[in-house]
Amino acid sequence: MAPTSRPTIDSVKRPHDAKGHSDKKRRQRDTAPMSRLTIDSIKRLHDAKGYSDFIPYPTNKVIGIIDDAGDAQAALHDLKAAGFTAKQVRVLTGKEGAHRLDVKGDEHGPLARIVRSTQRLLGDYEIQHATRHEQELLAGHFGIGIKAHYKEDRDKARQILKAHHGHFINFYSPWTMESLDP
Repeated sequence: MAPTSRPTIDSVKRPHDAKGHSDKKRRQRDTAPMSRLTIDSIKRLHDAKGYSDFIPYPTNKVIGIIDDAGDAQAALHDLKAAGFTAKQVRVLTGKEGAHRLDVKGDEHGPLARIVRSTQRLLGDYEIQHATRHEQELLAGHFGIGIKAHYKEDRDKARQILKAHHGHFINFYSPWTMESLDP
């Protein structure tokens, strides 16, 4: 009896994947246009592609600008004393901070350009605010963002930022923006 050779992975033709889809259907599925583009899906795609530093929109955050490093440090101290965790607070400044905002979407690939273009089309307060934040960061000021789902947290964050010479303080909900202190 002659020895039989074992098939290798490369020698086996696999016309269907684990779900029974043919190669043709799989290619169509993988290249089909996205039917629903959401901020969360963009964040997941960017994280998977290594673009996790892009900030498309500061959902559920109070954002304020503080010009002086000493005031920014004091505000961070007071935020911690008020019960905000390090995970709830983010600070951006300089070119690195401006890069994360990427107002035009040019530095983070095609999905970032789609996000920024969509924001321009739907109502451009997002772009106006992102542009203002970018200018402030490039001027050496500090953008402090505090995750604040509840009104009392928003009020507390606003008071702390204001106490340390914060300005352009806004809350960004998933669907609207509320000016807390122009």
